[in-house]
Amino acid sequence: DQLKRTATVLRKRILSTAYYKKQGHVGGSLSCADILVSLFFHQLSIDPSNPRWEDRDRFVLSKGHTALGLYATLALRGYISEEELKTFDQFESRLQAHPDMTKLDALDMSTGSLGQGLSVAVGMAIGAKRLKKDFRVYCLIGDGESQEGQIWEAANIAEKYKLDNLIVIMDQNGLQQFGWKNGHDRMNPES
Repeated sequence: DQLKRTATVLRKRILSTAYYKKQGHVGGSLSCADILVSLFFHQLSIDPSNPRWEDRDRFVLSKGHTALGLYATLALRGYISEEELKTFDQFESRLQAHPDMTKLDALDMSTGSLGQGLSVAVGMAIGAKRLKKDFRVYCLIGDGESQEGQIWEAANIAEKYKLDNLIVIMDQNGLQQFGWKNGHDRMNPES
């Protein structure tokens, strides 16, 4: 019940931030709200007071265009202030339209080009194994980007190296920027 309430608060933060800025990928951020809350409030071994803790679990938001949802989650979890959400996508803000790990310690990877996040997550998981570290790597991908060849190449490598420390979660919302995944326009029954 607490996770459901937190997800509701998260959705409100996403909408209020997008309304305040008059921009942001709202649909993709809303569709992964439950996933983000489950990860950041239940699953991930993390410490907001020490965002670069060496043994923390890693999180890669491969669908980087939903950074607004990630930032709102980080604010709820205590990594950043609620007030900082108002700076979303402003020129000097740490909260750019796509995650930039050089600006925010809470981020494990800069993302934005669809399909690339899983390759990085695979590399992190391989690195953890080689360094004999126990942390896990979580990667959130979108169903649209799952059509990218790089996603499937990374998945093949993950299987090859038996990466049981890698958890890939697909946000299957069925919507892509240029139409629905199955090729039909659900708003136009004639298609």
